[in-house]
Amino acid sequence: HRDLHSFPTRRSSDLLRSLISLAVLVLMTLFFLSFAGEKEGGGGLPWLQAVPSALRWWAGALLLAASALLAGRAYCSVLCPLGTFQELLWSARKPPASYRKPSRVRYWTLGGVLAAAAAGFMFPAAFFDPYAAFGRGVTHLVRPLAIAGNNAAATFLEGRGVYGVLHRIAGTQLLPWMLWGSAFFFALLALWSFFKGRPFCDALCPVGTFLGLFSLSPVIGIRFDKERCAGCGCCESVCPEGCLSATEQRVDSDRCVLCLRCTEACPVEGLRVGRISPEEGYVRRGALRYAFGALAAFVSAWGAQRPDRTIPASAASWEERLPVSPPGSRTHGNFSEKCVVCTACVAACPAGIIRPSLSAWGLQGIFQPELDFSKGYCQFECAACSAACPTGAILPLRLEEKQKISIGKARFLPRNCIVRKYGQACGACSEHCPTQAVRMVPFRRNLTIPEVDTSLCLGCGACEYACPETPKAITVSGISVHGRIRELVQEGADAPVVAPLEEFPF
Repeated sequence: HRDLHSFPTRRSSDLLRSLISLAVLVLMTLFFLSFAGEKEGGGGLPWLQAVPSALRWWAGALLLAASALLAGRAYCSVLCPLGTFQELLWSARKPPASYRKPSRVRYWTLGGVLAAAAAGFMFPAAFFDPYAAFGRGVTHLVRPLAIAGNNAAATFLEGRGVYGVLHRIAGTQLLPWMLWGSAFFFALLALWSFFKGRPFCDALCPVGTFLGLFSLSPVIGIRFDKERCAGCGCCESVCPEGCLSATEQRVDSDRCVLCLRCTEACPVEGLRVGRISPEEGYVRRGALRYAFGALAAFVSAWGAQRPDRTIPASAASWEERLPVSPPGSRTHGNFSEKCVVCTACVAACPAGIIRPSLSAWGLQGIFQPELDFSKGYCQFECAACSAACPTGAILPLRLEEKQKISIGKARFLPRNCIVRKYGQACGACSEHCPTQAVRMVPFRRNLTIPEVDTSLCLGCGACEYACPETPKAITVSGISVHGRIRELVQEGADAPVVAPLEEFPF
């Protein structure tokens, strides 16, 4: 008789696991819906996700590997919101499951993601990272519906004389290609999960594959008690991963996510969670897998800490404008190498100016966000995006520090200016510059015309957004290495700070 030191009863363990995973799913959804970037409510959950932790902290990948050695893919069971989403869809139907052979595609996926990340291309990691995929789904699919529902309810209540219960929320402009791309991904995933359980976790997820490399023989896992097992197959029929074979009385530990459904379904307690000996583990080709896992952990840790080689540069001409990265990203290189396109910064921005870009960052930064000043500008009293980013692509900034960071430079083109073209007074750009980097200087007769002091320019885009002329007489181009404006003296201390989406009288 094998001594399996059992843990708390199977039903209480499964209930606890389910409650924790559902709580993580709800909190992560709320984070992307409304809490992202706020001082309270964001919590630490995004920083506990696998890829963000590996990118933000050099030991993140090593800690994940250690957790897998101890308890297998427990991370996938309780901390992955995309995994819980798949499991909920499958549970709604509860189709009978059966053992599925492990897919080799998952190793190619992990290898491709690591190779691309080592070469500076984060798009594969961003596409397959479960945290980032979940974030994009909530931001681009759920959040617009939540905002529309909130505003409809607020209008309904106000029509009946009830005020102050709900407030209208300004919605962000939807990007069709991002909306339809996210919709297609989640529709396909939902259909796949409805019939197959957690197929993304089993066949494609690089995080799950990485953890599986160290889960071949975990200290704690699910194993058969062959003296109790009746061979009824109840356990196999409820496994969402298809990693359990009742006929062979075997659990593929590198694929098991410790959902505990099998232990709950077994009528004779033929499976238990307990401490197991290395001999009981599924160790076929174990040495090669451990070696591959160690290499993956090393590449992840090295990639998180490699030096930033961004070369200071600005756009070569008026037409060639560099994208503007959020304050706190420090350099374009740091932003591109650590951004996983989770869109937490997009959801956090109150002005709605941080938006995914299709081509602004080139092939190495597909879908990577940039600041778009066509609908607003970066608020002087806001640092929400830096508080929301979990990967280190945007580092946290104190507000007083953020107000001195230059993320771009304004350029003035006199031939487009209303003052010069039509001989009319304007000055909108100067009025809305928070640091007085744009000043009005004498022009002709009683008119004044803008002049830009780049040493005071934050690159916030207030001047570009305020300019009433088309094409704009003043625009902001990004700079590849963020700097600091010179110390403000009296002229900057009394500069105006305006509301995010103020209507201009032009």
